[in-house]
Amino acid sequence: MGGFVWLLLLPTITADSPEREIIHKVVLFGVLVVVPLGISLVKPSDRKTLAIYRLVVFAQPVAALLAVASFFFDTGPFAASLSSAWFVFSVLVALFGLARLKSRGLYPVAELSIDAGLLYLSVAGAWLVIYRLGIQPFDYGETIILLTVVHFHFAGFAAPIIAGMNGRVLAQRKHPQKMFAASVFGIVTAMPLVAAGITFSPWLGLIGTVLLAVGLVLLAVLTLGWVTRAFRVGKRLLLLVGALSSCTAMVLACLYAYSLATKTLILNIPTMAMTHGLLNAFGFVTCNLIAWWWGARDSNPS
Repeated sequence: MGGFVWLLLLPTITADSPEREIIHKVVLFGVLVVVPLGISLVKPSDRKTLAIYRLVVFAQPVAALLAVASFFFDTGPFAASLSSAWFVFSVLVALFGLARLKSRGLYPVAELSIDAGLLYLSVAGAWLVIYRLGIQPFDYGETIILLTVVHFHFAGFAAPIIAGMNGRVLAQRKHPQKMFAASVFGIVTAMPLVAAGITFSPWLGLIGTVLLAVGLVLLAVLTLGWVTRAFRVGKRLLLLVGALSSCTAMVLACLYAYSLATKTLILNIPTMAMTHGLLNAFGFVTCNLIAWWWGARDSNPS
């Protein structure tokens, strides 16, 4: 952990503004902390997926080291080649998700949500290589590409896994099952709509953002109303912070998506990165993952 703090304090030579420097460090946090925590929560329960899970665990530190190193070089083929190790790792994670899905099927919904998060990580890995290569497909700006990397590490990978972990506890308690199914549907299906909004129409992006917001708000209600009862005070506090952070962050996201669709300036990208981005990354995702990791160490809620 001390090495990670040192890395966050060390400037990467590829950032050309304070805002991008912060976004770089959020990406590094996702690579070094969020993804390992998420993977640690999804241990296989059968031999069919055990081998690929072990490969994922073995490859993660090497891929993370090379991905981090890519940020200390200017964009181009060399930086992209270093970051490609993370893409290969993310494909392994996606294959693990597919193996889980094949061995189990579409149900239960909680496990399907986790599978979706594992699959979405490969999108983050692909966009990371594109960003470090320095190209701009679809005329995306560098900042949009970088924020896409962040989005699929946190909202794409971590949020569905967090929803799935909640679902594992909810399965043991009487709860509104349709509400949980609607939450997972919103979180999982919003990702391609948000991406389509960037490429095709901001109105699609607004629909995707609203859908994601509804999914996360429903998850927050379920977390506070039912899931927190399975934990002690310290973990309840982390889940509370996570729930409130996600709701606040998604209000900002909806305002930003609305401003893009209506061409009305409400929030700009730097403001979104410093508010929505940090709330989502450190308030929602990190607090939840730590709570679930902590809970798994004390007693397996599943």
